Parts: sequence; C-alpha cells; structure tokens
Amino acid sequence: MKIIKRYSMILCFVIILFIIPQIVIGLEILIWDNDNGSYINDPEGAGYVGCQYALQQALMTNGESYTTLSTLPSDLSNYDLIFITLGHWCLG
Repeated sequence: MKIIKRYSMILCFVIILFIIPQIVIGLEILIWDNDNGSYINDPEGAGYVGCQYALQQALMTNGESYTTLSTLPSDLSNYDLIFITLGHWCLG
C-alpha cells in the first residue's frame, strides 16, 4: 500500500512539473503550407480555400495560436508542433 501511495505522489509531481506548464503556456505551432498553391472547394461553404484552411480553423476553434509559412524555416527548434500540408493531388 505504501508503494502505491508513493508512486501516486511521484505521478502527481510529474504531471504538475511537466504537463501543466505546457497547457498553461501553450504550444508554438507551425503550419508549413507546402502545397504549391493548391486550393480545394470547402464543403462548408467558404468557397475555394488553401489546403491549410481546415487546420487553421480547427486550431482557432480550440483557441490555439499558430504561424503559417510557405517556406520551411532553417531553425525549427522554436516550434513544438509542425503540420505540413502537401496539397490535393499535388504534382509539383
């Protein structure tokens, strides 16, 4: 019983130390728009939009901030999460 209690305390400590700061501080998110200018017709009525549009809408809906770039930065160490759009039937 003491062992379980000890592991529970260690687990709580790890959660407080590592996970909660990520939630509070937030993530640095990059959307790399590497789709050669591809567009798709949005089925929800937004017309023709870039392939990154759905990702941007999902992130905004969830209150996340992000950066969208069409060129990949040489230093990616500033980002915690990277999404890459490659287009819709991209031939280039």
